[in-house]
Amino acid sequence: MPNPSLITDADLARTYHSGAYEDPYERIEDYRRVIEYAAEHPNRGSQAIATALELPRGRIRPWVDSDAKPDPMRGVEAAERNGWLRLAYDDPEFRALNRLVAWVFSGGSIAETNFTPKFTVESDAEADQLRSDFETLGVEPTTERDDDPDRATELRPTEHGTVLGRVLHVLGAPVAHKNPDATISLPAYLDDAPDVIRRDFVDVYLSNRAVDFEDKRMLQVTEQRSSEFLNELAALFEDVSGESVNVSATNVYLSAAAAEALCEK
Repeated sequence: MPNPSLITDADLARTYHSGAYEDPYERIEDYRRVIEYAAEHPNRGSQAIATALELPRGRIRPWVDSDAKPDPMRGVEAAERNGWLRLAYDDPEFRALNRLVAWVFSGGSIAETNFTPKFTVESDAEADQLRSDFETLGVEPTTERDDDPDRATELRPTEHGTVLGRVLHVLGAPVAHKNPDATISLPAYLDDAPDVIRRDFVDVYLSNRAVDFEDKRMLQVTEQRSSEFLNELAALFEDVSGESVNVSATNVYLSAAAAEALCEK
């Protein structure tokens, strides 16, 4: 079933600065009005169009005279070209986006300044999975390695990377810090998502964050985040596995049965 509310052009537009507008999406709506009017009246200049549409000439002149576009419009067009808007849960692009959202939560970040996402990888298998998801989304990745041998390798998208980061944020991926004081919740789309989407999210999260606990049959996920988030995470693990999951101040403990259910392929 299509889920157009998951990633709309309006939500994507609202990740941009509003400029003179209270709502950044209004910039797109005005731009579309101007371009449509200009196409229907090719002999009218920016002043005549501004008067007809009751818009400031200085605002629309670059759109009419210089083929300029508002940043939100460019972002929406890039997302449209890559097939990132108005997806269904079973679209390959949405499955890839869902995994990247999980990666931001568990082993990545989105820069607050420009929305560029980065993803930490610890193994060739993880890097291969990320590259596969990038390929599905039509994005070329680049690898960043640090001189410090103890630091993990990071992958990030190149072209349209900042738009991809905004799309991930629209889906619920946090931007910048993920510390205990940050207000972070799991993506709302997981509530109604089919099992395969929820399972993909959990698989990525555990791959990045889970470690063996005690007798190596249980799993432990340590997070320096709010108790509300830890309880959300435990509830997701428990629901997907159908087995018991417990929470402490900074840890989520998956029982042996839960670990077995979630780690079986």
